[in-house]
Amino acid sequence: MTFIKNLEEILASIAISITVILVIINVFLRYGFGFIMPWGQELAVLCFIWAVYLGISSCYKHNLHMGVDVILTMLPKGGLVPFKIVISLFLLGLNGVLAYLSYEYTMLSNKTTPVMGVSYFWVNIVLVLSFGLMAFHTVRFILNDIKSLKIEP
Repeated sequence: MTFIKNLEEILASIAISITVILVIINVFLRYGFGFIMPWGQELAVLCFIWAVYLGISSCYKHNLHMGVDVILTMLPKGGLVPFKIVISLFLLGLNGVLAYLSYEYTMLSNKTTPVMGVSYFWVNIVLVLSFGLMAFHTVRFILNDIKSLKIEP
């Protein structure tokens, strides 16, 4: 259960760790021995892409993205939760559309990376995963807001 609950964080940590290790090894090889591992550079870029998109989803899950709360401060206390629900419904639609478009884009991936020959499907599938997870988290936010409406008089 803990693995699933922290899926984005675990996968992003693994991806960024691989990125850092490969970059350090390539720097050491370049300045110490005058050559590099081309596949290491390519894999580091792939892992960095995964770390970024999974990190975006993780920040979204924990409400760590910056926001403009000027409108929220102007709303009466009773209007705050309904307004948050409306915003969340908009974000659910946006994340759903982006997940769908990412899926369509990923299914068109017929190229491979130059060195390792990895299909760009494996590079692009993180888009579907991250936007899908953000849509899932948005549903969770909406349900929590609806629950808080029932609790408040």
